[in-house]
Order: sequence, then C-alpha cells, then structure tokens
Amino acid sequence: MNYRYKYTYERRFGSPLHIWSAVGAKGGIHLHITDHDAEHEQKYGVRYSGGVEEHRRSPPDYKRTDAPDHDECWLLKCPCWCDGSSLYATETALPFWLVEPHNHDRMFDWLKAEMDARFEGIES
Repeated sequence: MNYRYKYTYERRFGSPLHIWSAVGAKGGIHLHITDHDAEHEQKYGVRYSGGVEEHRRSPPDYKRTDAPDHDECWLLKCPCWCDGSSLYATETALPFWLVEPHNHDRMFDWLKAEMDARFEGIES
C-alpha cells in the first residue's frame, strides 16, 4: 500500500510536540509525542507522553452501527471512525523513537508497518 507521510513540530504550552502521520486509501494513523522536560520528569516521574490513533474512512466491525467519531477528521478531511492508545505509544512507539529521535524516515517506516498491519484486509 502507498501512503502520504507528514511530520510536524510545534511548541504547545511550552513543550515540544512531535506529530508523525500517514494517510492511505483506507484511512490514516498518527503518532504524537510530547517532551515535558527534565523538571517535569523529576516532579511526576514521566518526561514524555504520547498517543497513537488510527482514523478509518469506514467503521470497523465493532462500530458498524455507530455514527462517525468526527464528521470532518483533521487528518482525513472526511468523516472518520477513530481509536487510539496512549499505552501502546508509551510502551512501543516512544522507546522506538528515543533510539533515533531525529530520524523521521525511520518513524515513517514504523507508521507504514502499523498501517499495513491495521488496515490489511479492509476493503476500500
């Protein structure tokens, strides 16, 4: 499958926010990671937070009778059904990113693997 990729960086509420996204025919996925800084880590025991969210153009089976979660998804620009996990981001994506935090192509490869696994077998 072919995807369109994008990386954005901003300082939201004073903290660096990284967002990687991939969009394809069946939907999209985005990963966001915030670096809260060393002071936050000392105070709360956590420096980074994040989430992985998938955006589907059509509902998955468990939401087949539900209205879309968003009438106009910010990523797909159409109605979408979404689902996400901060735990998966913390346990899987974050450690992967920390190995090479400036290698965005590596992160896009990670997104491609996630998209292929999550959207495989879904009809367009």
